[in-house]
Amino acid sequence: MALALSGCGGGSRSLRLEDWVRVGVDPRAEAEAIERALTDAGWSLATRREAPDFVALAFTRDEQRAIRLVTRRGVVLALDSHELGGLRIRHGLVSLPEPPREDLDGDGRPDLLIAREEADAPRCLAVVRVDEEGRAASLPIAGDALATGACASELVDVDGDGELEAVVALRWPELAMEGEVPAVEAPLVLSSEGWRPDGLPATHRDAELAPRLAALERARAELDVPQAARLGVELAALAHLAGAAMSAQVERFDAALAGMVLSEAEAARAAEIRGAIAAGWRAPDAACATPSGSCDGQEEQEGRAR
Repeated sequence: MALALSGCGGGSRSLRLEDWVRVGVDPRAEAEAIERALTDAGWSLATRREAPDFVALAFTRDEQRAIRLVTRRGVVLALDSHELGGLRIRHGLVSLPEPPREDLDGDGRPDLLIAREEADAPRCLAVVRVDEEGRAASLPIAGDALATGACASELVDVDGDGELEAVVALRWPELAMEGEVPAVEAPLVLSSEGWRPDGLPATHRDAELAPRLAALERARAELDVPQAARLGVELAALAHLAGAAMSAQVERFDAALAGMVLSEAEAARAAEIRGAIAAGWRAPDAACATPSGSCDGQEEQEGRAR
């Protein structure tokens, strides 16, 4: 071939062996083979996500779930809700939700969004990026920086800057009064290292404050002490997340109940809640203010939401 080209005046071109070498697999053909194998084993394809460099498949079989991420390197990520045999939980109820956009981290390449569901808890999201060589890596979402065990439940552009924030739903069941459980949503800001806490975007802060202040005014007018206490905790938590001093956080809670007539039990409970906030958000009796109520790592939580 080289001689023929030379004879035609096209110039010679040396052929390299690596021009013919292909290492790896065709992601689409490999994904089809995986789908056939799992379908034969009784699984049903629930979701398929396809990008130029990967194919992701989500399967269901009765109460079981499975995810396979296929690139030119083959299967680079395998998640299964249960251990082999289906008896013990492994990764939980995993799925591939519809992403808000293909490129989640703004690097110009499609990413994969994975969700895990749990009973009586917000879903937890994970973001997996795939590079040009087919390698997969998770992009950290630092929910633990806000509370032990916390995770992002959605990706939303909360401040309209074009970047997605990872929204972490925080609840304080141990700071509740008569079933009124305080809860706020805290956005993590995207950086080169993933999503991390970096204060509250002004637009998000205002959107969270306004309805709570209005609700607090109504609760006070109706003499609803438990609801006012819950809103006081939430306002204090927003101040905490925005980096306010501890004294300012306590003042937010105090102002919510100022001038209201409390029963003896309500006054005692309010004092417990106030003390928990003043002690760095330690819940009464050393219980932790986290999504799960777990006390693991309480010491690391104090002062980290800044």
